[in-house]
Amino acid sequence: MKKIFKITSLTSVLGALLLLSACETTELRVVDSPNDLSPQQASVDFFLNQIQIMTAQIHSGEEGRAENGLSQFGMEPVRMQHGFGPTYRDMYDPTDFDRLWDNVYARALIDIRTMNPLAEEAEQFTHLAIGQILEAYIMMSMVDFFGDVPYSEALRGSEGILNPTVDSGASIYEAVDQLLLDAIANLNKDELVLPTNDLFYGGDEGQWIKLANTMRLKLYLQTRLVNSAESTSVINSLISGGQLILDSSDDFFFQWGTSNAAPDSRHPWFDANYDGAGPSSDFYTCNYFMDLMANQYGEPDPRIRYYFYRQVSDFSGADVVTKECVTEISTPSWWAPDEPYCLVPNINGLNGYWGRNHLDDDGIPPDDAFRTLHGVYPIGGPFDDDSFRNVSGSAAITEGYAGAGISPIMMSSYTNFMLAEAALTLGTTGDARAYLESGIRESIGTVTNFGAALAAGSTFTPSSAVIDSHIAEILSNYDSGDDTDKLRIIVEQYFIALWGNGIEAYNTYRRTGQPDNLTPGFVLADSGTFLRSMWYSQTATDSNSSFSQKAAPDTPVFWDTNPEGFVD
Repeated sequence: MKKIFKITSLTSVLGALLLLSACETTELRVVDSPNDLSPQQASVDFFLNQIQIMTAQIHSGEEGRAENGLSQFGMEPVRMQHGFGPTYRDMYDPTDFDRLWDNVYARALIDIRTMNPLAEEAEQFTHLAIGQILEAYIMMSMVDFFGDVPYSEALRGSEGILNPTVDSGASIYEAVDQLLLDAIANLNKDELVLPTNDLFYGGDEGQWIKLANTMRLKLYLQTRLVNSAESTSVINSLISGGQLILDSSDDFFFQWGTSNAAPDSRHPWFDANYDGAGPSSDFYTCNYFMDLMANQYGEPDPRIRYYFYRQVSDFSGADVVTKECVTEISTPSWWAPDEPYCLVPNINGLNGYWGRNHLDDDGIPPDDAFRTLHGVYPIGGPFDDDSFRNVSGSAAITEGYAGAGISPIMMSSYTNFMLAEAALTLGTTGDARAYLESGIRESIGTVTNFGAALAAGSTFTPSSAVIDSHIAEILSNYDSGDDTDKLRIIVEQYFIALWGNGIEAYNTYRRTGQPDNLTPGFVLADSGTFLRSMWYSQTATDSNSSFSQKAAPDTPVFWDTNPEGFVD
């Protein structure tokens, strides 16, 4: 595990940020107070520290603030986490995105824009490059989720631009690609001083270069439907360059800590599962995803005990109050008989997986003692060793790693799955099957290594023989399938590796239409048009006269040229 998450005191920075964010402010005062500094007096390291923290919060959310990280917003539509319904239009409200937009524009981007000239003037080129890479990641994600958003005119209030217009997603992607190229150039310059607190890579410029290249791989895979020839050319050049994240030692993730107060440094999802009062209503794992891992093949997936913690081994104590469908088993006519309706079936010897069905809009029942919780990976919870403890009360906050989990942002397994998709759909360099196998092995290795301390001594740690057998069965199915089957298998395994990162899952589903066997909505046969993009923030549209709210969250982003009804 990398550096433990820490929040540096930002008192000296806050005064500068308040001055920058006030549209009326046209000049900065020079003052003697150390708590009221201009940007020129602030530390570049302070800015960089906060930018890194904000990137993690944009990805995974914040403790005590429900549903404001992009990962959760992405996991719910694709049936990794449960999302409320009963239709896609009802799944979210524009206000759900207010905090996220605030974090992007009023925090992360304004810090980056303030830091950059200071870093450039001081020849702190690594600081500058890290800011450029994180800005590229944030803005690419904003386009992926919302489509056209403010960018070129954003944060220019001092120039009189108080209502910035939206830029096309395509133009932002072009700007993002240039940011990544500029960052690589800056990382190859001689800087005067390295960052004192690089929370991701400890100042290793080579690893940041690999990340920038891997983000370009993601960008050009994302746009393969728009310009397949360009995507093929750039991806091949990135492969031949040999500077991609292909080994777990180069994984890009944020390491959270264990402090539960002033401030809370734990993974935000740990708090939502193990805060002592029972799990948050926002955190149900979708039955589809648990069934995919428990029953897709002849043996359960080797990662399942690391991902989920079961509190009970059977549901004999459940009734119509704890879960209505437990006693009313009549499956809706639009559900296939073999789909995991209501409960995850015990096919491969694992009982006790209690989640919710897709778009179930019922209220939250008294099922805290039954609900399957998030495990050791990636949030720092417990390893499932068949102890079946009811995790509640004050002792819950010390479960597992006590919240010292990670935000998996760009991992070596992800790179392999992206290359597998590119090889299969574009014919890029390399063998899709080999990339698929490497992706699975990289993911299993990362997960089991992360949870090794908790799983040590357990009889449930997967042996090399078990892992090899599981992978062999997946590859056998891959070999016997047509191209549609092959793509489905690649994406299913990518989804499993993406546990904790809904951003890439949401993107991949809209791009590929796979997996094409996801469970339907729970309440209605027709759940409406899938979320091809998300609502704009309510606060953003209310306060900016240059753009208005969408009529519905069904407008595809620019790289999604698939036909209407392609995903549901």
